[in-house]
Amino acid sequence: MHNDHKNFYSNYLKEYHQVKAYYLKMQLDNLDNLNDKLLKKESDRTLTTNTKFILQAELRQNYFHAIESFFELFFALAPDGEKVPDNTNIVKRLVKSNWRKNYNKITDISNGKFKIENLLKREIEFNNHKVEVGHYLFYIGIFNKDKFEDVINSIKKSYKGIAKGIVTLAKDFSDRDEYNAYKHALRIYPSMQKLILADHKTLEERMSFDLSNSMSFQQFDEKAKKATIKTKILDSKRDFQMTSFCSNLIHHMIYFRDVIYNSHSEKWKDEGQIKISIFDHDEIEKCSEHNVEVQDLEFSTQLINQKL
Repeated sequence: MHNDHKNFYSNYLKEYHQVKAYYLKMQLDNLDNLNDKLLKKESDRTLTTNTKFILQAELRQNYFHAIESFFELFFALAPDGEKVPDNTNIVKRLVKSNWRKNYNKITDISNGKFKIENLLKREIEFNNHKVEVGHYLFYIGIFNKDKFEDVINSIKKSYKGIAKGIVTLAKDFSDRDEYNAYKHALRIYPSMQKLILADHKTLEERMSFDLSNSMSFQQFDEKAKKATIKTKILDSKRDFQMTSFCSNLIHHMIYFRDVIYNSHSEKWKDEGQIKISIFDHDEIEKCSEHNVEVQDLEFSTQLINQKL
């Protein structure tokens, strides 16, 4: 017995990251109410000191997990050259995924070595239909050019926006130090309140940045005898928006495959019609914009051996 493709496409939690993002955002928007409830649970320790930080950090890591989930699905379904993978073999492809190889592909997308828009626009043959890879990946089954002419034209216009978004996801995910610090022993913490730039002679303040809404984590390079503290300003608005975009990509890859592989399911008979949404380049560019003055900071100390 195993989980076949029909069951997978029907029951995959394609809304997982979106629901979690909404939940965390609602808690952030009602922080005082949450803290009031936590206060009632306190006994010999405080539970409310870092509530905001914890929710923001969780929202950000949910974003990273959404990116990782998206790319695993993307690479499992994307054509390798001219060969289109067997979509009915999705479960095995995900379980047997070479995640190290996929990480390298994500890096190539982020630095432009892998031209994602070229891939989306490339024409392939799937089930006796000539379609672009982007159409096959995110709108599979909408192949009737007479019935869906306007939709298909809109799909073609979506490739630029989808490509823009995927490159942004790849760039955000390529530096996984923060993600690893979160996953392994929860090595993230709030440590800095303010950054002040001063005149080196008079020590007069020239510029300052509020770092109270930031997370830090430490790295060590034993060979170079170097210790580094990396600090990132939390941008929860962007994390929420980009998680929504990423979740929408996941939804499209799963939803339309559910429609075609489970076309005789009772749920589609009850629903009557399917929902088709289009990705707009300007909207994706807008939601990927940063909302903080400073994004990444690094402070390093290094032991230098000097011969006298």
